[in-house]
Amino acid sequence: MNREEKAFEFAQETVKQILTFSTGIIALTVTFLKDILPAGTDTGLLEIAWGLYVASIFFGLLSLMSMTGTLGSTAGTVNSTGIRIIAGAQALLFFFALAFTVAFGFEVF
Repeated sequence: MNREEKAFEFAQETVKQILTFSTGIIALTVTFLKDILPAGTDTGLLEIAWGLYVASIFFGLLSLMSMTGTLGSTAGTVNSTGIRIIAGAQALLFFFALAFTVAFGFEVF
């Protein structure tokens, strides 16, 4: 396996990890929200976080599709502008979502 194939593999795994974390955090917070919060608690920050997680998932899927298309072309590399922008957006959205989730936790508990 050459360096370029290995770079695509690492980039793909990073995108998959963020996808997994995003979907897992949404699932956990939705599942246990009613069990741990008192009635009438403002969930505004958490709702913003959910929206950001969903956007991160969307950009993660776009990133994987972009990698697939680039890998199929002869001139594409993992450092293509399209891949970097889309994958970067996914990572930024994930970290902002994580920040809103933590802020919600500090606000409530």
